[in-house]
Amino acid sequence: MARSSLASIYEDGPLVADVKSLSQVSDLRAALAIAREWLTIAAAIGAAIYFDAWWSYLPAIFIVAARQHALGIVMHDATHYRLFSSRRANDLISDWFCAFPCGLSTLGYREDHLAHHLATNTAGDPYYVLMENNTVWQWPKTKIAAVRHLLAETFGWNTLRNMKMTHPWSAMGQYLRHRNEPEQAARVRFDLISTGVFWCLVAAVLTVAGGWWYFAVLWIVPALTLYQLFVQLRWMSEHPYREATGDGYETHQVRGSAIERFFIAPLNINYHITHHLFPATPFYRLPRVHRRLLENSEYREHANFFANYLGSADSIWADVVTKPGRNAAPVESHVGPMA
Repeated sequence: MARSSLASIYEDGPLVADVKSLSQVSDLRAALAIAREWLTIAAAIGAAIYFDAWWSYLPAIFIVAARQHALGIVMHDATHYRLFSSRRANDLISDWFCAFPCGLSTLGYREDHLAHHLATNTAGDPYYVLMENNTVWQWPKTKIAAVRHLLAETFGWNTLRNMKMTHPWSAMGQYLRHRNEPEQAARVRFDLISTGVFWCLVAAVLTVAGGWWYFAVLWIVPALTLYQLFVQLRWMSEHPYREATGDGYETHQVRGSAIERFFIAPLNINYHITHHLFPATPFYRLPRVHRRLLENSEYREHANFFANYLGSADSIWADVVTKPGRNAAPVESHVGPMA
């Protein structure tokens, strides 16, 4: 199959018009998504505390880490202003219910993320630059190196390195980056104060409720271990460490199993080519946009689809682990288009 640029999709006027009609934001759907994630977290933590046994804490840690990951995906929509119709509400709700609890800032994440969309896997992509300077995030790897690396993520060995890498996306990171810039100083100062107020309130509630031990085990431990693993698996699947070729092969789209989507690719983030082509699409409409895109031959025949994240011959794992060298050549699609 000859490789082809996906940019020609934008020349399909009726398709672009249809996708634009699907970019409308639903405040209700966004609120329900956030509520659903927090209710799942509350149920997992509540069950762990109620039964108070190792067999209740272990699944709770897995579930909380997965939903922390999902909160990050909700924040990701907010960075594109696709969460709430009011931009002020968009950032405020994203910060207090998604970003701050995970040690991030919507404002901080937005700066690098939008640049990533403009120059994916090039010198102008802040993510790619970070990967160039951090071997932890460089794929492909040998099988032994890959397994060793993912075990290190699972047990928190790489956590400090990962935190240093993502620090610019926190309120403090943004403050340190822009505090001396007149146009940005007020915004980053407000962001820093807001996150400080948030954590002071959390500390007060935990102190009054006597919940510090539970917070450490059921929030901090997942955040420093399995959350890191799930994010790593998703990132190395979306954009393996390969220089952009201009034909779209540096971005992948994965069908994934139900379990993989729960832990590795929540809230339709597995529709990643779709998202990069039309980043104004809210996460809950990405499947509809994908189905519409399948009517376009360029997308249907040349977008880089994979069946799974792990385990099968048509998986991302088979692509980024079995190929030696950090600059392995782009591959053709492994599977047919996602239905």
